[in-house]
Amino acid sequence: MGALPGTGGTVANFLSYDQAKKFSRRPEEFGTGIPSGIVASEASNSAVAGGAFVPTLALGIPGDLPMAIMMGVLILHGITPGPMMFEQNPVLVGAIYASLLIGAVVMVLCNLLLVRWFAKISLIPQQILVPVVLMLCAIGAYALNNNLFDIWVLFIFGIIGYLLWKAEVPLTPLILGVVLGDNLERQLFRALELNESWLTFLTRPLSALFLALAVASILFSLYQDRKIQRLRTAAQRENV
Repeated sequence: MGALPGTGGTVANFLSYDQAKKFSRRPEEFGTGIPSGIVASEASNSAVAGGAFVPTLALGIPGDLPMAIMMGVLILHGITPGPMMFEQNPVLVGAIYASLLIGAVVMVLCNLLLVRWFAKISLIPQQILVPVVLMLCAIGAYALNNNLFDIWVLFIFGIIGYLLWKAEVPLTPLILGVVLGDNLERQLFRALELNESWLTFLTRPLSALFLALAVASILFSLYQDRKIQRLRTAAQRENV
């Protein structure tokens, strides 16, 4: 997911959590703080960083907000991300990926040494933790555009998201739609301006490949849902 522009860690977290839930033997425990769900989300959050550098450095298209900040820093230093960067600054590109490797090792060591104290965060009562998280989310939403309207949008969609969660509506497709919807529309209109025929998406090898993968992912998700239903039915019969 990191290699796809506009997605980043947020989408990767939800996808990783969703897949971990579908492959788990105890999917009903997800959402209660089960370690498998926490590990899945945090592992994807760390893994997405390497892939996010691919569109940023190779194409000059930032994959997420941190990559956009890094791209701005490179431009301030007179370095233009893109295909020519690998020829003009190969040492810098190698140093970036070497720093990712070193950072991953340092993070593992820090986690091993400090995990005992990190785990105590889960002991904080929800009546204290939830307001602090909401406050930080509101600060982040306001800081993007310095607009109070963004905070109201945050709380309104937070309520909508809670209602959807209570109705057991999957949130991952909604997040993908919000993050990628604007970019999808722009690229679709651009493609239709070059060729008005919709068959272009089926005749071009790359577009046909991605469409086939999309269809395969849908079919695989349906298979996973049916498998979960069978497991739940079997578990209910055993309890009876």
